[in-house]
Amino acid sequence: MILASSPFWRAGFRPFFTAGALYALIVLSLWVLILAGIIDYETHITPSLIHGHEMIYGFGVAAIAGFILTAMPNWTNTAPLAGKPLIALFSLWLFGRLSLWAGTSLPYNFLATIDLLFLPVLAIYTARILIKTGNKRNLMLPGIFMILAIFNLCFYLSDTGVVPHSSRTVLEAAISLLILLITIIGGRIIPAFTRNALAAQGKTVDISAPSKLSILCIIGTAIMMIGDLFVADNWPYLFAYFCALLAGLHLVRLYFWKGWMTISDPLLWAMHIAYLWIPIGLTLKAYGFIAYGYFWESALHALTAGAIGTMILVVTVRAGLGHTGSVLKTNLYLTTALCALTFSAIFRVIQPFIEGDFSEQLLYLSSLFWVLAFGLYLLNFIPLMGQPRLDGKPG
Repeated sequence: MILASSPFWRAGFRPFFTAGALYALIVLSLWVLILAGIIDYETHITPSLIHGHEMIYGFGVAAIAGFILTAMPNWTNTAPLAGKPLIALFSLWLFGRLSLWAGTSLPYNFLATIDLLFLPVLAIYTARILIKTGNKRNLMLPGIFMILAIFNLCFYLSDTGVVPHSSRTVLEAAISLLILLITIIGGRIIPAFTRNALAAQGKTVDISAPSKLSILCIIGTAIMMIGDLFVADNWPYLFAYFCALLAGLHLVRLYFWKGWMTISDPLLWAMHIAYLWIPIGLTLKAYGFIAYGYFWESALHALTAGAIGTMILVVTVRAGLGHTGSVLKTNLYLTTALCALTFSAIFRVIQPFIEGDFSEQLLYLSSLFWVLAFGLYLLNFIPLMGQPRLDGKPG
């Protein structure tokens, strides 16, 4: 896997999906060990903020990079980024992760600079390819990468007084940006994959949601992201009502996709479950702002562990199978992984409702299922990532 000529470096999904899953497992394990007091960790940044930051900019961004670098050659009919250029890009992501966990051994400004490099480079590379090939439909993706990069910069500047928002608030806006990405990309792939699967079974079903409804969901989620920064703290009730309304819109959109007809296919029902976590999370977000006046922990994890985590896992499984030339069907490992992640999200979301020792046990149980999910993913895919495609095709 080290040599540039290795199959591991033939396409972006191979290093980024593998490293992202491994990092998801490691980061959560480290966070639980720190939380339990087993590890005493000195750092420039509060460990809880590192945990939140790295779930977005480590795990989440790795999955996004792997997806876009693999899908873009199909969109643009261009050669994939591979070999030494891919290694160089991946190294930027990896060095950013290592710098965050270097504790106080690196100056704060230095580690921030290292971490800030990856997303702008990814955005410039993808924008260049899309513009060169006239693929205007997907130009919003490098734009989203740059917004995510700006949020990352604001995260590091939040304690300097330059940015009027706390680090947590910036991360909350970044979460909403990832939910926006799921709203856009999920709105394309979930109904398309569902329609195709049902058609293969001889079922002709209208899966499409009204276009105006989809536009409302996209615009509403973008407005929510802005609201996280400029509305939530000053007008929590108003923001709560908006989140509740947006939750309803997302739920109605999901209803049109008829997820109940996909129960026999884990690669489909997991996508519908991932999207279902969005209206659940937004409902809990509304409740949190009304009851407590802030982005409540239960809502936070419904949108992260639930919507983002589940969507990342199912998309990386599906893309990983397809682009390694494997049969597009889950096995026992992968089905168990998707189920385990669903239980992990459920336990983490209900944990704040529980008091006493059982609450702490639910937290650890949720972490155990998370580690199990990504451990099974790695167990299945690591052998595939280091060898050529099973069908003999390039990639």
